[in-house]
Amino acid sequence: MRRLTRATDGIYFNEHLDEDGAAVFKHACLLGLEGIVSKRRDFPYRSGRSKSWLKIKNPASPSMLRVQDGTWW
Repeated sequence: MRRLTRATDGIYFNEHLDEDGAAVFKHACLLGLEGIVSKRRDFPYRSGRSKSWLKIKNPASPSMLRVQDGTWW
């Protein structure tokens, strides 16, 4: 994982992982990360929202806890 040069604290870019999504997500949660972003291998990159890209959030991350307790708004 490497820190993006112009990104604010907490944003990291990880090289492509071609592994079992459930295992990657489990390890991301164990590391305390907010979640993972996954893409269907057979779909090309397209900007914007798409069903071929999914963000799976760690339910125990601070950002999700703020949503759950209403302090995010």
